[in-house]
Amino acid sequence: MELAIKPSGCIIWMTYDPLTLRPVSWRFFGSDPGERIKPLGARIGKHSRGDRGFRPDQRIIKARDFEKVGSVEELVDRLFGREDHEIASLLTHMAQRPEPDGEPWLHMVREGRIGAIPQNSDWESSGELAHLIDGYALLEQARGCDPAIFADEVLSVAIQTGSWPGGPRDLWIALFLEHRRWRLASPHEPDAAQRALLDTLVRQLREALAS
Repeated sequence: MELAIKPSGCIIWMTYDPLTLRPVSWRFFGSDPGERIKPLGARIGKHSRGDRGFRPDQRIIKARDFEKVGSVEELVDRLFGREDHEIASLLTHMAQRPEPDGEPWLHMVREGRIGAIPQNSDWESSGELAHLIDGYALLEQARGCDPAIFADEVLSVAIQTGSWPGGPRDLWIALFLEHRRWRLASPHEPDAAQRALLDTLVRQLREALAS
């Protein structure tokens, strides 16, 4: 029963292909990262030899109480939290990118000190931040979808709701693509309403990375 009192305690049930011995499916029993495992129930386990009685430190958990997990990526998100996983992958990606030119805080962000992003960052000052990543490569890796379609979809949600969808990775990709849209593809500057929405994107990204 020691598992029940440990933070982030969980049970992972893996199913293997009998020929290749590779895992083909996963099930998860636990709570959010940092929290104790959810109640294990009151059904006490027995020794494999029935004549030896019960094992008071073990519990029997039914298969239906496990959460089905579709991939290793989803399992990592379940274990460590989606945003933490995304931030870790962003830092790995940035470490493989060229050293940025510009303000010292850009180097600090690239090295993992996310809190170095200035609190007054806005659309006008976010170009170098946007290009700390290669949004095209990240999008292909994460979703394998067309950048123009992704950019239009998240922009449509932002226009309708006033908030940009997604976690740190999607927000950073959106910022990258919006800079490509406005700096390279458009002969105009964003108007007041568009700029306010883009300022919101920068703020959301900074807050998502800092959380």
